[in-house]
Amino acid sequence: MKGRGLVVVLALVLATLATVGVFLYANGVKEEAKSGGDMFAVVVSKVDIPANTDLNVLINEDQFKIIQVPEVAVVEGAVTSVDQLRDKNNSLAILAGEQIPVARIQGVGTVPGGALGIPNGHLAITVSVDAPRAVAGAIGIGDNLTIYGTFRGVSTPSGKKLPTMTTVVVPMVEVLAVYQPNYGDSGTLASSASQRGSGAVTMTLALTPVDAQRMVLTMETASVWFGLLPPNADGTQLQKVTLVQVVK
Repeated sequence: MKGRGLVVVLALVLATLATVGVFLYANGVKEEAKSGGDMFAVVVSKVDIPANTDLNVLINEDQFKIIQVPEVAVVEGAVTSVDQLRDKNNSLAILAGEQIPVARIQGVGTVPGGALGIPNGHLAITVSVDAPRAVAGAIGIGDNLTIYGTFRGVSTPSGKKLPTMTTVVVPMVEVLAVYQPNYGDSGTLASSASQRGSGAVTMTLALTPVDAQRMVLTMETASVWFGLLPPNADGTQLQKVTLVQVVK
């Protein structure tokens, strides 16, 4: 009986020592997390920011703050000063509290082709269309679009009236900038996807001089739709489609 009691006592002592050890180790880890390594100041937003927002508006509303994060947690190219956001807008959505990579901010650094990065041999043209005609606004900088035009009441030089037709006006065009004002019921900038996809979408496109002429003429005389191409896909020049071909 005495031997069994001794075993019980030893077991209790060992259990107590193990508990104390775990407690001391946990406290040590906490203290190491607090004091170990350098801390860095980074900028985060207090609110969710939809893509293509004028960041000056949020700066004026004091919607950014500086927080301290451990060195290992700093994202590559993180914004460290609110001044880096001034006179800029964001190419992708930014969530409240997340670090802001410089790569998401338009106009940071020197960009070939000017502030818009216009490719050599191209020019920038801005158009505005209803959201359904521009993929409900699901378009970002660097995306490639196909431009379609539907023409009605067109006559040949000899006077022959042509049927209504839809054609590819420009097979592929790069998006240099896009802005879609998204407003909720309160009139403030919307932050959820359910509040977007309506209203007008304004896009700045990179076109060759010839394609710019074709697109401007189409915008002035026809109905225009924009199709979003998958990444790394090329646009295709298709044959014209008439109403008779569709309904036959």
